[in-house]
Amino acid sequence: MTAKLWAIVRREYLERVRTKGFVIGTILGPLVLAALMLGPILAIRSGSKPLRVSVLDRTGALGPRVEDALRAARFDGRPRFDVLPTEPEPALKKAVLEGRLDGYLELPADAVERGTASYFGRNVSNRLDLNTMERAVSEVIVGVRVATAGLDPRKVKDLTKELDLKTIRLSESGEREDKGAALMLAIILLMILYTSMLIWGQMVMTSVIEEKTSRVVEVIASGVPATTLLGGKLLGVGAAGLTQFLVWSLCLLAASSAPAALLTFRMPEITPLVLASFVLFFLLGFLFYAALYAAIGAAVNTVQEAQNFVWVVMTPIILGMVSFSAAIEAPDGPLSVTMSMIPGISPLIMFLRIVVLTPPVWQIALSIALLALAIVFVLWASARVYRVGILMYGKRPTFPEIVKWIRHA
Repeated sequence: MTAKLWAIVRREYLERVRTKGFVIGTILGPLVLAALMLGPILAIRSGSKPLRVSVLDRTGALGPRVEDALRAARFDGRPRFDVLPTEPEPALKKAVLEGRLDGYLELPADAVERGTASYFGRNVSNRLDLNTMERAVSEVIVGVRVATAGLDPRKVKDLTKELDLKTIRLSESGEREDKGAALMLAIILLMILYTSMLIWGQMVMTSVIEEKTSRVVEVIASGVPATTLLGGKLLGVGAAGLTQFLVWSLCLLAASSAPAALLTFRMPEITPLVLASFVLFFLLGFLFYAALYAAIGAAVNTVQEAQNFVWVVMTPIILGMVSFSAAIEAPDGPLSVTMSMIPGISPLIMFLRIVVLTPPVWQIALSIALLALAIVFVLWASARVYRVGILMYGKRPTFPEIVKWIRHA
């Protein structure tokens, strides 16, 4: 690395890692990740207070049984309903509106025959509690029907007990029960990868435009070749992003390796391959998109002008985000395999495939090789655009003109 290139890399790197935004983002990243992973689980486990409900029974027979079923209902081992004495319907509605009651359950006269009931409450979006209520009432109604048919409700309940299917993820390190945390982690890491590549790539573009409009680049370019300036900017900004990613990866590794007793739930397994892929595909994706963003920044004069070109750069990565569900549902399917080989899309889809179901080594190697070749081409083309556009002002170039710069610069 030449002295001039190293000086630019050092300047770009320090200029970013010394900012408060970088420090805050590096610290907040793991905290946000932990909140996204732990938040829903802790919310479910801690739960709200049991719902204060009453049962308005119009059948004349189901009320006591439904009340007992609601008192016995549990979610995650916690009682979910505090059953209060019933009152006439106007009084129940008034109690709900005044906050003395969360809601009341109305059992119509034909509840057993039609299998219907109604819940009245100010909040009807707490689906976990309402689903628990629905199951409890349904069991009572089914029990009455079974008893009417001359069968033993308890025996029928035992014979028709629902299957409790546990999902166990197998890996080289052993077995681990997975209740959806691995899927949640895969999506969160994918979002981090997606946003980070775009943010750091656009940071390169914004930096180029600022230097161009302030004419600082004229001074720098007088003593440094344009290609060296571009290379230093990409390496410096990329190193800053890589520093942040390494910190996040170490935090992920620490959380994954922590004893279960220290956590409120068991973290999904984060293998060395997943961590290495997380960092590697960020770095490759950054180089691919940052080079394109740098070319755009050199070709235009303002950030507003750049927006006319940015959509072209963002199309592949947006396509990858739109199609990520295919990689989750069928990671080894033809569509997922094909998209994981397309440069620009592969940093997202191949990484997601590695997290969900590790593909064959040759597919990972081929995806990386194709992406590396694409990066070489993009760097070559961007360097030509950068060399011409960085010192041009005034008229915004068109796509044909930019193509001409690439061909003849």
